[in-house]
Amino acid sequence: MNMSLTSSIFGQTDRTGRRRPTAEDITASVCELYRDLAARDDLRPGPEVDGLFDRLVRLVLTAPAETVPAVLNDVEIQHVAPRLRALCARGEGELEQAWANRIVAGRDPREELARFPYFGNYRQLSRMEIGILASALPRRVRSVAFVGSGPLPLSSLYLAGELDASVDNFDRDPVALHAGAAVCAALGYGELGFHEADVLTADLSGYDVVVLAALVGETPEAKVRILRRLAETMRPGAVLLARSARGLRTLLYPPIDRTALDGFEPLTEVHPVNDVINSAILARAEG
Repeated sequence: MNMSLTSSIFGQTDRTGRRRPTAEDITASVCELYRDLAARDDLRPGPEVDGLFDRLVRLVLTAPAETVPAVLNDVEIQHVAPRLRALCARGEGELEQAWANRIVAGRDPREELARFPYFGNYRQLSRMEIGILASALPRRVRSVAFVGSGPLPLSSLYLAGELDASVDNFDRDPVALHAGAAVCAALGYGELGFHEADVLTADLSGYDVVVLAALVGETPEAKVRILRRLAETMRPGAVLLARSARGLRTLLYPPIDRTALDGFEPLTEVHPVNDVINSAILARAEG
């Protein structure tokens, strides 16, 4: 039998003899998970919802690299991708809100935080970003604006602690903002600032660093509008740290196209290959 034909039908095997998933397998699984998530009345955390998102994340992280272009170019995947990202954003918001409530109500907020299932991922991402900032900035960071901080602002806590910087959190959702402030107070970080504002109207000109969360701007067009606004209003020389995604990770978070960075001097990009989902793009405002 023709080996290439056999591989395309049955999938290749790895060194242990286990069958490697094909692009068709991954496409079918992504679409099935999308349908299961879209059919639910709500996406609050629980065994079924957690299981669906865990499967989706694991699928995105473990897909063989050679299958990625075919999956992303599939017509059905291109159709469901924006809807899947919207479901992921809703699910992440529900998860963070639920855990914010648990942390604030817990007898020991720090112990409760350590039980958060993605605690390690946040820590890895924040360490990566702090390392990028340290390598690119010749001077100490004194002020950080975190845009899209949400109900569980763990990244802001890491930035404040590791950089010894003043951190202000911005979010247009007052419920998420109130939850985030309560979490920080419960964990002993009451000095962080919280401001209800839309990034398209907020004044961020006084900050050394502006961090743009991955879910701020859920479409490429929205990302372009936001980045254009930041390029116009950030202080010349200030640094933008924007979270993005690459490869199958773009099924979970919207990517940032390099062409959207007009008005910024690109400094570096980091695309993780471990369990960290988000890429990080560092650029300097030109003014």
